Amino acid sequence: MRYGALIWNPAAGRGRAARLRDAARAVLAAAGWQIDAMPTDHPGHATELARTLAHEGRVEAVFAWGGDGTLREVGAGLLGSDVALAPLPRGTANVLVRALGVPLRVLDAARVLATAPRRPLAVGLCGATPFLMMVSAGLDAAVITSVSSAWKGRLGRAAIVARGLGVWSRYAFPPITARWDEHEAHGTFVAVCNIPLYGGPFRMAPAARLDDDRLELVLLQSAGRLPTLAFAGDLLRGRHLARADVVSACVEEVELGGPAGLPLQVDGDLCREALPARVRVARERLQMLAPAPR
Repeated sequence: MRYGALIWNPAAGRGRAARLRDAARAVLAAAGWQIDAMPTDHPGHATELARTLAHEGRVEAVFAWGGDGTLREVGAGLLGSDVALAPLPRGTANVLVRALGVPLRVLDAARVLATAPRRPLAVGLCGATPFLMMVSAGLDAAVITSVSSAWKGRLGRAAIVARGLGVWSRYAFPPITARWDEHEAHGTFVAVCNIPLYGGPFRMAPAARLDDDRLELVLLQSAGRLPTLAFAGDLLRGRHLARADVVSACVEEVELGGPAGLPLQVDGDLCREALPARVRVARERLQMLAPAPR
């Protein structure tokens, strides 16, 4: 018998969602897992629960059923421990599970994760805030700031797109600075990526790896609505890194600067760190249950 826990948000667990959650637990039980269900009841509770489980050492893995923000919260609590994160997809974009090669259907994911090997995952830090995927500043962070969790939960990606168009139409494109090694670059959008994917299947940083001590920086130098829209279109087509107004670099550490109050986002959620912010890879690794890379 293998022992694990399932962390999930009961506020999003009614009806079909509850049936899927219970079916996933049944799949894991059939594969030899005894799973304790641990619901959350406030923001940050997933991190608290995961940290307690890591300290107690009574489970081998924590199955986190949620979107990228939930996975980040659980991962933050398990960072540096021997307890593995097992990501069950649910949410708006499921970027991390895509990058890990985990199926996007929860029952398929449960079947794969039940026998998946452990993989050490490098984790980024923005100040003291861990992130699994990326930290960014610019239009996307402004959009995240304007989208309520309730609206995002009800409408998913449609909420972000709809809100994004409104924010884009009035965004002022404040300046952002990135400094690393002997280099400095200025722009209006910057992403520091730990994985290749961004916003779903789109490859913002194709060279990013989950298992090294490097991060990939992508910075858009141009300001204005039309250049930003063109950059987004090129990102969808995988051509953005060839643009003359895009700076990309592989970095060990980078400092992001900008006007006071400019928001940052980590893994699709608002980041509480303020600029200037130091971004780097954590010394500790996060153990992950995931398919072996192809």
